[in-house]
Amino acid sequence: MQVSIREFSSISSIKGPLMVVQGVNDAAYNEIVEVELGNGEKRRGIVVDSQLGLAVVQIFEGTSGISPGSSRVRFLGRGLEVKVSEEMLGRIFNPLGEPLDGGSPIIKGERRNVNGEPLNPAAREYPEEFIQTGISAIDGLNALLRGQKLPIFSGSGLPANQLAAQIARQATVRGRSRIS
Repeated sequence: MQVSIREFSSISSIKGPLMVVQGVNDAAYNEIVEVELGNGEKRRGIVVDSQLGLAVVQIFEGTSGISPGSSRVRFLGRGLEVKVSEEMLGRIFNPLGEPLDGGSPIIKGERRNVNGEPLNPAAREYPEEFIQTGISAIDGLNALLRGQKLPIFSGSGLPANQLAAQIARQATVRGRSRIS
């Protein structure tokens, strides 16, 4: 697949970690951007909004030192990717996939988009095992299925542990049972 790299020098404004680039009509959400400063330093960012010929880019390393007049912005035509391999096991990386543990960079491996692959809903197995928790707010509003996680959000002092224990105590599975 041919990747289309587009370059612009039309930065219209910078505020905090955000930078607005004018004249960009084809930027994609989550597209990776490389900003080259006048001194040759490069910083990376990601497109967080694009409309009406403007692209809003969040710069990962901060915007201090970026001059709208002397900086160039490259839209790389792809999302954020990292190399995935067994070399990663036991290692520590930053969010961009660069080693933080002093080890060597990952050389071999398959490049994968950090957002994962799209799912084909038609290829999924039809859910048939409904878990009845006995709590009407969950059963009526958030149908829980076998194998699905139920996040329980709570504030300070609220009975999250008691709620989780109550669900575990009284939940029943309805529908076809699978023997594994």
